[in-house]
Amino acid sequence: MSELNPVAIILVTSGTRGDRLLFRYPFESENVKESSFISRQNPYALKISEDRLSEGRKQQTSTLIHNSMLVGFEDKTLANLLAVKTRLCGSKFNVKIDEVRFVGFPVQLEHSPKSTSKQQQTQNVTGKHHRINTVNAVFALRANIIDSAIDCYHTLAKQLIVALRHEEERCQYLSLQSKIIRSVFDEVAALPEDCIKNPFRLILQRSQIAKELKQVYVGLVERGMVSLHINRWIEVNFCMPHKVHVIVTGSHVIHLEPEDMKRCLSSLRPYHGLLFLQPEGEVLDSLPMDASPALVRMIKMVTPLKNLQTLALDCDLSLSQVFALACHLVYWGKARVIYPLCESNVYILSPMANTLVNSTLVEDFVEHFPGRSLHLELSEFSLPCLLREKRDMLEHPQLQAQRVQIVVWMLQQGLLMQLHTYIFFVRPDRKGQGSFGASISIAEFSSSNIHPQVVEESFFSYVMDDHTNLERAPSMSDVASINSDESASGLPVPSAMILPGLLSSMTGKHLSKSPSLEVSSDGTIVTEEMKAQWQKHGTLLKELSAADKAAVLKCPAAKNLDDLQLFARLFPYFNGKHHLEEIMFYENIRRSQLLTLLDKFKDVLITCCHQDLATTFYVR
Repeated sequence: MSELNPVAIILVTSGTRGDRLLFRYPFESENVKESSFISRQNPYALKISEDRLSEGRKQQTSTLIHNSMLVGFEDKTLANLLAVKTRLCGSKFNVKIDEVRFVGFPVQLEHSPKSTSKQQQTQNVTGKHHRINTVNAVFALRANIIDSAIDCYHTLAKQLIVALRHEEERCQYLSLQSKIIRSVFDEVAALPEDCIKNPFRLILQRSQIAKELKQVYVGLVERGMVSLHINRWIEVNFCMPHKVHVIVTGSHVIHLEPEDMKRCLSSLRPYHGLLFLQPEGEVLDSLPMDASPALVRMIKMVTPLKNLQTLALDCDLSLSQVFALACHLVYWGKARVIYPLCESNVYILSPMANTLVNSTLVEDFVEHFPGRSLHLELSEFSLPCLLREKRDMLEHPQLQAQRVQIVVWMLQQGLLMQLHTYIFFVRPDRKGQGSFGASISIAEFSSSNIHPQVVEESFFSYVMDDHTNLERAPSMSDVASINSDESASGLPVPSAMILPGLLSSMTGKHLSKSPSLEVSSDGTIVTEEMKAQWQKHGTLLKELSAADKAAVLKCPAAKNLDDLQLFARLFPYFNGKHHLEEIMFYENIRRSQLLTLLDKFKDVLITCCHQDLATTFYVR
């Protein structure tokens, strides 16, 4: 956590009086100077070889960062280093010196005629001439900080600098604050040597801009968020996802990066819902004064039982607007994406859950639910558990409601995760292999983009077309030729033409020699109605290959045209990327219908359970 915190925030200007460091926080205290003075050794002491080795190791350690503060740089050195030239303004500033990285965004101040006249008025009063040309707000960071965090600090530095430039053009805010800060430096410089004080301590008491920079630093270190008004006018809001979205697992801490959030939020769908991580009152109080009325209305309507589509209807908002507001709440750590609570939800203990006995979650759980044990409740979710199994119809309704509240609290703390059922279409590659093809793995299905493909050659073409390359199916004329005189002339009869099932059924019956009747290879009579039904099957399963069609038609449920129609309609979802709830939402079918279809075509459909991508930040 401390690796992401800034070690200092510095404000530097460049103008007619040269480069100046106006303020830095936290400033080097007197205790640090005294401790560094006490730690000095006697220069006349005898140096042993072992001491030289230890000195070499000390020199390799950090000398510019002490107690998470920037030390070792004088104010003049920082002013000359961070006050850039005019040609470097308007771009990102990134300088690395040993174990310290300076990140900022310098800009050039454009003095309009109106502001110039105001400056002349102040110069006539003070009798001094000073003009600020460039200004730079810099964050001092550790050199090994990740790139995504550097981008976040660049964004915050740009927001601060743009706000300061606007206030400078509007009311000479930066110039007035600079004059106050220079007066403090002159006052401290005039003190005798035995009464010298730290000038930044006095600046923090007298300067408004110094208090604002301190507020920025404290907000980043404590909460990872910044919310303030520059000069009580320009609002600056900033959120660092690395610190807001943190997963603590025992002694390990996982910081989520913005790329992980973008990946998860891109998977947001209308059937998802929102779960607030804070009480509704706290979320409303954290909003700025000019917050969107649509956002306020949406926050008041959010419940764990509603999906985003229902929320859009209740709030009288468009679905795209609800999506944007939901992503905004998730990014700022106010809410979490879930699937709306229902009895068919399956929950299990999260692998990232903090299950330590002495964790702070135990105390929080007892405060919310007196008389309950957190670890006892977590033990019930060691294996996948349906939410309806947590409900006892004989219990008091108040206890039933409390059980649901316990599940909601554990979801807020990230102790539970929901499992969804995903469907895969699997067929045997060869007849000699098993019914499911043991060499096929689920990972191959999930990693590949499986989409239905239109096959030009129909599986039933050998039945519907007379001029095909396949061997003609035996007909009734073939059966008649077996009993004719030509068959008794000693000519060999092909085994394929012998139909024992059909011959046995012909005993005592008269068969018509109509050309509309044919006999298939298994001895069954093929009528025009069966041809029409096969043609319907071929139309339904036209997106499948011949091998896939054969595997589907071997299922007993394929004889039912309604079941086959439903299977062909849902086949695009059988690639392992869509769970049951998504199929139910988009196809408007019941869970019982979908489960019945899975049971009927269980020979070619398999299922697996894992978490939804939109609710999984830590899986990469």
